[in-house]
Amino acid sequence: MTDAQEISVGEILASARKKKRLRYKKLSSELNIDEIYLIALEEGNFDLIPGGEAYVKGFLRSYAKKLDLNPDDVIDNYLSSRKGSLKATKKLSPKDQINSNPKNLPKIGLIATFSIIFLLFLGVIFREYESDNQKVTNTVETSTTITSNDSNETNDESTLLILKPDENESSESTGDLITAINSDLDSQASALPLEETPLYRIDIKVYGDCWLEVFNENKRMIYNLAKEGDEFVLNESKVKIIAGNFKNVEVSFNDKMVNLEDYANTKQVSCIVLPSGDCSDFRTADS
Repeated sequence: MTDAQEISVGEILASARKKKRLRYKKLSSELNIDEIYLIALEEGNFDLIPGGEAYVKGFLRSYAKKLDLNPDDVIDNYLSSRKGSLKATKKLSPKDQINSNPKNLPKIGLIATFSIIFLLFLGVIFREYESDNQKVTNTVETSTTITSNDSNETNDESTLLILKPDENESSESTGDLITAINSDLDSQASALPLEETPLYRIDIKVYGDCWLEVFNENKRMIYNLAKEGDEFVLNESKVKIIAGNFKNVEVSFNDKMVNLEDYANTKQVSCIVLPSGDCSDFRTADS
């Protein structure tokens, strides 16, 4: 094994940064990547990067270019070291994996705290939603009962008028009359207009490297690491958009700008459902 292969990808990045005397704050501003992710790349904590391996590769490529390194060599080094680390991790128990890296302990505690707060918040919303649904159900049942009674009375009278034959008419003419009435009712029912689901225009413009996932109610339509200059135009009744490194993404809904920062977490990942809805409740037809 050569010396170049023995050096980890994190050490290569850290060494190049120190030679150029660059600080994380300046690099974070120029690359639009949070400082904690730059540190994670240099320390080899790739699991802290949101969006999975594709997103890690995107960060490595941007960081390598900024440090005048060959991006392909850096990514190859990462993939090689990643395979080795995965084999080593399989031999450790979950408890040993945490203890082997004490830096993970405060981060895990912080994540657990946010998770508990988020679950409590969802519980409050769910109880209010159930309460509103129960009120609506009671109202609908009451309205349905009244309508049903009125309908039954009308139907009884109509049945008596149709089925009661005139003494001077034959049973054959009565049957023809009933058939004609049923045919007319079927024609009126088929002529009723069908309710159409409205479609909305969603424009997505990319101004820098970012991760994009877009779903409609049937499937996932977009799932890739977008580049500067990419544009997507959708016409859908409802969509869910997940944008990693959301500051590089611009979304407009029916020509009205959407502020992704209002829906972002601390890891620069924004999730929104348009025209309305909660990301955790959104489901596609094949999920």
